[in-house]
Amino acid sequence: MNRLLVLLAFVVSTQVAALQPAPLPLEECVSQAPFGFPEVKKKTTSKICRSAYVLEHDNKAKIPMWVSYVLKPENAVGCLERSNAFATDRSLPATGRSSQRDYAKSGYDAGHIANSSDMRFNKQAEVESFILSNMTPQLPEFNRGIWKKLEDTTRGWALSRQHPILIIAGPIYNQKQDKSIGKNFVTVPHAFYKIVVDTVTNETQVFVFPHAGSSEDLNSFITSLAEVQKQTGIVFRLPKDLKLTSLWEVNVKSATKAKDIACAIN
Repeated sequence: MNRLLVLLAFVVSTQVAALQPAPLPLEECVSQAPFGFPEVKKKTTSKICRSAYVLEHDNKAKIPMWVSYVLKPENAVGCLERSNAFATDRSLPATGRSSQRDYAKSGYDAGHIANSSDMRFNKQAEVESFILSNMTPQLPEFNRGIWKKLEDTTRGWALSRQHPILIIAGPIYNQKQDKSIGKNFVTVPHAFYKIVVDTVTNETQVFVFPHAGSSEDLNSFITSLAEVQKQTGIVFRLPKDLKLTSLWEVNVKSATKAKDIACAIN
């Protein structure tokens, strides 16, 4: 019986690998980072362009340094079901990628950086959001709590403002000091950041979250762009007339209702 289960798992993983599309040329992801790709100093990284996001992956830490995409208002009401199609990124070197086994029984979720709910407007985009190069280890109380709250609120901003919203997000980590999980030694970040830009007004919110559950208001986590750049070592390319703001107003219930209506029609 165990041999049969192993064989079936091998067949399924082989099929997933065969179906996983190769990354797109980077020039096709310029629209997902409209002010330019963030700049990093590390050399052991891979930039990966997918159909609805672009990222730079740290092949030593086995997690992304940054993920960037533009959430359009019409895409914020995607109605596709969650696929849970977790898959190793076959485009990365074998020694530079994580696997599902790294996360199994670790106590951590495989937490999205470009979240799947933002990708439910298109099947390929939704499935690609589950490729592990787009994920980091996240505590369940963080991933399903304050991090999800910001994800849901961001879709509300896209709908209420009716402007495309640029989202750049990623982990804050020190590979030498932070713990790791699995045989591939996937680094567990000690914090996370997210930069949210209204691409029409250039109003911008910058957040840093400790890697822990929290019941605090999102406003408590707003910080400066300089602070995120200091903590990550990344230089972010953003509008020259950037307008840093406090938390934007949003009616999440109205946004949820708008999605329910759109999905009922579809």
